[in-house]
Amino acid sequence: MSDDNVKVEIERLSEQPVVAFWGVDKPFKLIGRGFSERKIEVYISKNEYGNGVVEQIKVDIDPGSADADGFLSVIAHAELGTDREPDYWVAVKLNGEFQSAKGIFKVF
Repeated sequence: MSDDNVKVEIERLSEQPVVAFWGVDKPFKLIGRGFSERKIEVYISKNEYGNGVVEQIKVDIDPGSADADGFLSVIAHAELGTDREPDYWVAVKLNGEFQSAKGIFKVF
């Protein structure tokens, strides 16, 4: 995808790596640009290209998050039994189209 089509970009995560434990909510922030866009979906991916969605990890936008373009507060929740071995990527879609991903997200 060319950079001209990217409206939402994750430049970094508030923690490196983001570490989540089974069954425990994990709040963290995405830092970058374009987060005030509507129709954003945040999810965990198996790779930097945003494909291979990890269905056992849900990511919700924090309802108390300020409406800011430069950062987005989210809460991840890894279900019991989520594979702990690989490193994952935090990814963003806008209107259903992949925009950006940044690693590393780990599950313990």
